[in-house]
Amino acid sequence: MIKLNQSSTKTGLILLGSVIAGMVTGNSELVQVSIGETGAQVGGLLPTLAATAIGIFDTVRQEKG
Repeated sequence: MIKLNQSSTKTGLILLGSVIAGMVTGNSELVQVSIGETGAQVGGLLPTLAATAIGIFDTVRQEKG
C-alpha cells in the first residue's frame, strides 16, 4: 500500500511525474547532455528509465522508523 505521508513516496511520485513530462515532450535520444552557464542538463531514454525505476522503488518502499 502506498503511504503518502512518507518522504520517499513523495520523492518517487515527483520522479515519476518528471518521467511522464519528459516522455510527453519527446525524449528520443538514448542520452543527451547539455552543458551551459547554469550547469549540466542530462536527458534521454536511459536517464528516463533510471528515474522511472527509482521513482517506482521510492513510491512502494516502506520507511522504517
